[in-house]
Amino acid sequence: MSGLLLAGDVYIDRLSDTGQSNGLVGPINVTSLALNSPSEKVQRPSKRKDTYGQTLDTVTLPQPTTIAMTFDDQPAELLAIAMLGDIEDINQASGSVTLSDVTLPANNAWVKLPHGNLTEAGFQLYESDGTTLIPASAYEVKWALGLIRTTPGGAQDGGVSVAAKVSYGYAAIDGNRIKAGTRSIVNMKIYMDGKNLATGLPCKLEVPKASVAPTQAVDLFSSEFVSTQLEGDVILADGETAPYYFDEETA
Repeated sequence: MSGLLLAGDVYIDRLSDTGQSNGLVGPINVTSLALNSPSEKVQRPSKRKDTYGQTLDTVTLPQPTTIAMTFDDQPAELLAIAMLGDIEDINQASGSVTLSDVTLPANNAWVKLPHGNLTEAGFQLYESDGTTLIPASAYEVKWALGLIRTTPGGAQDGGVSVAAKVSYGYAAIDGNRIKAGTRSIVNMKIYMDGKNLATGLPCKLEVPKASVAPTQAVDLFSSEFVSTQLEGDVILADGETAPYYFDEETA
């Protein structure tokens, strides 16, 4: 006799709308992985005088298998699951803009320029004639987001909006964008390459299809590492003989 205490590398394959594989992501640091195969008892009680309330027949019916999983690895592929979204590439090439019209509000509010990752070198703000430079002390720029405003109390802060023209360069950006909130549920395959620490023997888990959704908000300003909690149903996929498989190997 021996106990079961698992360590394991978990891999997730997010399926397309048509059930096609998108490739496995992992190994993932999964802090909880619970599978539940409940059942429901159906009884036929007696209504007879002498046996009222006694059970005449009882049948135990299987119920859908459920899964609950928590992980704290957050690459883009997994963060997209937590945000119920899809991933697209960010491929902004470097470039420049010359004498583009911009209006700076009278209340010193920020204005978003069409690009982010602005370069400080070559950034110039002109009056509406396109030739008279506005001194750099009269405006403020947030380079990463591409925001600009008049400096409070500065030379251009006259209580009215300022019509101007801006010239700037912007750097290339590569990365991933999550288009969040575009899905209601996620279908995935799950694999685990595990080890029973009580015996030292290997074990494996395969969930051919699970339909899950996050159970909590993504707290981007959490004081702890962001984790994702998923819950849902384990689906009996076509061609499978069980909702999931757990192998205990002897060597």
